[in-house]
Amino acid sequence: MKQIKKPIATIVILAICILIQIAITFFNFSTETETAILLGAYYKAFIMAGEYWRLVTCGFVHISLWHLWLNGFSLMNIGTLFENRFGVWKYLLILFGSVLGGSLFQFASAGNTVSVGLSGGLYGLMGGYILMVMVSGNAKRPEVISQLIRTIMINLMINFMPGIAVMAHLGGFLFGMVLTGLFLPEADGLRIRMAISGIALCLVTGWFVFKANTIREDQVYLLSDYRVLKKEKEFGLGNHAMHMAEKLDQIYGTPETLTSLLEAEE
Repeated sequence: MKQIKKPIATIVILAICILIQIAITFFNFSTETETAILLGAYYKAFIMAGEYWRLVTCGFVHISLWHLWLNGFSLMNIGTLFENRFGVWKYLLILFGSVLGGSLFQFASAGNTVSVGLSGGLYGLMGGYILMVMVSGNAKRPEVISQLIRTIMINLMINFMPGIAVMAHLGGFLFGMVLTGLFLPEADGLRIRMAISGIALCLVTGWFVFKANTIREDQVYLLSDYRVLKKEKEFGLGNHAMHMAEKLDQIYGTPETLTSLLEAEE
């Protein structure tokens, strides 16, 4: 029997999520949402202005303790399985590749929203696990079915929480299934099909992301943006904050509004 190793990467990810949750709960500077943006949440306007890392770092950020608990429980459950099955680096690529895919689906399908949570990555692991069960022929083993049902139920509970980005879950599921398929050494034919599917998925997603690269006038939140950028300046990121203000003014069509507000703080 293969020995189950301690899931170090999974534990580290969960620890980071918990620390960020503590910061949002006890040290928020304005609102929980604005603190989440400051700490790396998905926020379409800031992504368009150049903070592309938010497409991935949003996975570490949670606002609701219940959401964090569900995601943490699911991560320890299925993340441990993937970390032992694929090793740390492939596991992380599947997990955060799914987070990225989910964020891109969110970008392509929604307006100027703020999203948080590891759910897109967890849906990716779920999609990958379903594929593994289908390929291995172990669908009739009770322990495998039990694991699969438990994983699906947890993720469905997450899906019905208020404010959850369903399209991010769909994107994570599809990207996770493709990435997992690429790393299954016992299924060469499957890997070729997954590679083709992955290319098609990336092309289609990229097209819709390109088409959605706009912000509606009624979804411009200048006051929130100003408060977040002001806090960045206080943390010694003044040059970055000013650059972001200039980019956001261009995106919103609000000539020098944010820029002037930040300059007035000097």
